[in-house]
Amino acid sequence: VKVQEERHEGCRITGTLEVSKVAGNFHFAPGKSYSQIGIQLQEIIILQRTDYNVSHTINHLSFGTVYPGRINPLDGSVRMCDDKSGMYQYFVKVVPTEYHFLNKTELSTFQFASTQHYRKLEGLQRGLPGVFFFYDLSPIKATFQETSSSFLHFLTGLCAIVGGVFTVAGMLDSTIYTGQRIAQKMQLGKQS
Repeated sequence: VKVQEERHEGCRITGTLEVSKVAGNFHFAPGKSYSQIGIQLQEIIILQRTDYNVSHTINHLSFGTVYPGRINPLDGSVRMCDDKSGMYQYFVKVVPTEYHFLNKTELSTFQFASTQHYRKLEGLQRGLPGVFFFYDLSPIKATFQETSSSFLHFLTGLCAIVGGVFTVAGMLDSTIYTGQRIAQKMQLGKQS
């Protein structure tokens, strides 16, 4: 009875989760979970699976410490479920990342890429309604290093830009001058 009263309510989940550096998953699903013989099971017998809305918003999801310029692809994602029941699956590839700052400090963290899949659940179709995240760690590490340009590098770039402007201006001037001379010769040819 209590579940039926609360079926139109939502929830806001916030927190951190420590995971091992191996492939795994975490999920948000209705019902009560319990472990039996080392297997995690989900009990949803009391819920009507055909009436479970899995619409959700991911405000922020990240792996590791934030570093400058990092973009978390799922931040701000909004998924609306128009069906009575469904299963959202996010497949996340986590890449170990090392960031080297100008002051010679280093930060070991992670970044990730994500793909997603939605499956509508009807009748006795296999699947549990909810939002599932399956993550896998990449064997390749990304390294970012902050660098600063010297004044000589800046000066060389500035000279290249100024030289390019003068070259284009010279070509434009030559084209206009040649066009005017041709126009004058054509005008003289018409008058005679």
